[in-house]
Amino acid sequence: MQAEITQLLSYPIKSCGALSHEQAEVTSLGLSADRQWMLVDSNGLFMSQRKHPSMALIQPQLNGGTLLLNAPGMSAIEVPNDSSEATKVQVWNDHLLASLSDAEVNQWLSQYLQNDVRLVRFGQYSQRLIDPDYAQAAEQVAFADGYPILVTHEASLHTLNQQLSTAVNMSRFRPNVVLRTEAAAWAENNWLQLSQADLTLDLVKPCGRCVMTGVEQSSGVQTGSEVLKTLKSQFAHQGKAVFGMNAIPRIKQQKVSLQVGQSLQINQ
Repeated sequence: MQAEITQLLSYPIKSCGALSHEQAEVTSLGLSADRQWMLVDSNGLFMSQRKHPSMALIQPQLNGGTLLLNAPGMSAIEVPNDSSEATKVQVWNDHLLASLSDAEVNQWLSQYLQNDVRLVRFGQYSQRLIDPDYAQAAEQVAFADGYPILVTHEASLHTLNQQLSTAVNMSRFRPNVVLRTEAAAWAENNWLQLSQADLTLDLVKPCGRCVMTGVEQSSGVQTGSEVLKTLKSQFAHQGKAVFGMNAIPRIKQQKVSLQVGQSLQINQ
C-alpha cells in the first residue's frame, strides 16, 4: 500500500509556530531544523503550550541558517548564530547541555510571554538519547518530546472530526509528515514502516496526546478538552488517547529529502 505526503511541517522552536515545506531534508534528528531551539524558564525547564498556549503565535522564520522571530505586538528580531555559552536544560526527564541565546533575544521572549524566558539551541554540547527500547545504537533526538518525526493520517482526522462539535485542523497535532492513503482511519497504529529508496521511517509507537490538543494554533487559545476526551473515549489505543505515529528515520545515504506529493511504501 502507498501513502502520499500531503504536508511537511517543521517547528524550529519547540511548541512555537510551524513552517510548511514543499520539500524538506531529513537528518537523523528529523526534518532539517525541526525543534532545534527551545524555550526554558529560569530553572532551565522546557516551556510548552501546555501552560503557555500563546507560544503558538511565536512565528519563526529561517533565512539561510539565521532564525528570525515574530510575535503579536512585537517587532521582529534576529537570533544571533554565534552563541557559545552552555547552560543546563531539562526536557521531560532528560537533562542536557544546550547553547544559550543572547540577552536581547531572551528579553524579547520574556516580554512577549510575561515570564522569565531563555532561548536555547541543540548544539555542540547537546546529547539526548531516544528511548533505548526503540532506538538503535544510541540514536538521538533534539527537543521533540521523544522521537525525531511525527507522522499523521488524514483519514483519522476526518473520522475524529465527525465526532467533535467543531472540526479541528491537523495543526492541533503538530505533525511533521501528513499522509493521505486508502487505508481506514487509525490503520497507522499498526504500520511498521514507511519507506522509499534511501530512507526508512520506523514507526515505533503511537503518539500519546495531552491538553495541547485543545490549543487552536492560529489563535494561541486553549479551547478545552473535547479533542482529548473524544480520542480517549472513542478512539483509544491500549486505553490511551493517541493520534499519529512516532517515527525514527533510518537514512541510507548522506543527504535525503521528502517532498509533498511523494509516495511512500507502507510496510505492515
